[in-house]
Amino acid sequence: MKTFTYLVFIAGIMLLNACKEKDIDTYQQESRIYFRIPGEFNPSLSSDSLIYSFPFNPTVTDHDTIWFEACIMGNAEPRDREFDFRIDTEGTTAQENIDFKIVNTVVPAGAFKAKVPIVIYKTAELKNSSVRLQLSVVENQNFKAGYNNYTQAVFVWGDKFMKPANWDSSNYSSAFGSFSQVRVQFILDACNITKLPDPSNFTLMGYYNQVVRNALNEYNRGKVFADQLKDENNTPVFFSVFGAPGLG
Repeated sequence: MKTFTYLVFIAGIMLLNACKEKDIDTYQQESRIYFRIPGEFNPSLSSDSLIYSFPFNPTVTDHDTIWFEACIMGNAEPRDREFDFRIDTEGTTAQENIDFKIVNTVVPAGAFKAKVPIVIYKTAELKNSSVRLQLSVVENQNFKAGYNNYTQAVFVWGDKFMKPANWDSSNYSSAFGSFSQVRVQFILDACNITKLPDPSNFTLMGYYNQVVRNALNEYNRGKVFADQLKDENNTPVFFSVFGAPGLG
């Protein structure tokens, strides 16, 4: 009786192990793909959108390249694998081969992700309005869709200063006030920079806040109110003190 019980126990263990191995094999064979946009100042962080302003890149004449990542869930394979996507017409105003071109849709052999370049063009229409591109993962013979929250990626660009998505919720608002074209251009000129700094860098934001306040005082010195700096909405530009004592 003991021998029979022992054999049943061994058979049960073997069956359980076989089921586990089968489940693992099934998971390993199912490859999925999702999109990831690395953070501008911290690439280890992810975003679901990217906002690009041509004026922040003054040396660009007719086109530039923005990037996102196509990442796989599952195992790498010893062959190139093409992934597929859809341009969502309801969420897209940009026109392919006029406003943009997507160059690469292949995850290289042995890799777990691919850097995907999107060439964006600096057209005359972007002076007056921005364009939007929304991409969604599409299942193909190589990949199923991955994480639900990362199956879409959104890109917005224009030939004017585009308001960063985190302007109102970060130190940008605290250090520089409300967003406007004139205000941003004044910040760049006064601080001798071409792009906005990392808003999480408290010390640097405090320094630039002091620089722009000094520059604005100098600009307005001796001018009557009507001639002092105003933004495109005819609102006077003003910078509040930011940071700890000694920083602002």
